[in-house]
Amino acid sequence: MEFKGALTENYILQTLITQFEVFPRYWSQNNPPYKVDFLIQRENDIFPVEVKAETNISSRSLHKFKELFPEEIKLRIRFSLENLKLDNDLLNIPLFMADQTNRLIQLALEQQIE
Repeated sequence: MEFKGALTENYILQTLITQFEVFPRYWSQNNPPYKVDFLIQRENDIFPVEVKAETNISSRSLHKFKELFPEEIKLRIRFSLENLKLDNDLLNIPLFMADQTNRLIQLALEQQIE
């Protein structure tokens, strides 16, 4: 399907808008090119978000964003077809659980503290 990525990003955006007070933003840099699909703000924290509609879930941009802002980023978020999983500071949320993002972020942050 030609527009699968765009449709999936739109689906995720619609779920994020209803859960967070601040409208999600987009981040990119040009040289070399990196882009993060969304930046969401939860209280005083910023979380970079990557949306993957395919089975390839690697994300240079999420890694680069964390590299550029190591002290500011507590958690990176990826939406994909994979199962729910917290891997260090990377939270993978299955696409069908997107409406639970705020709650899952809270649980992941609590897990990091323990």
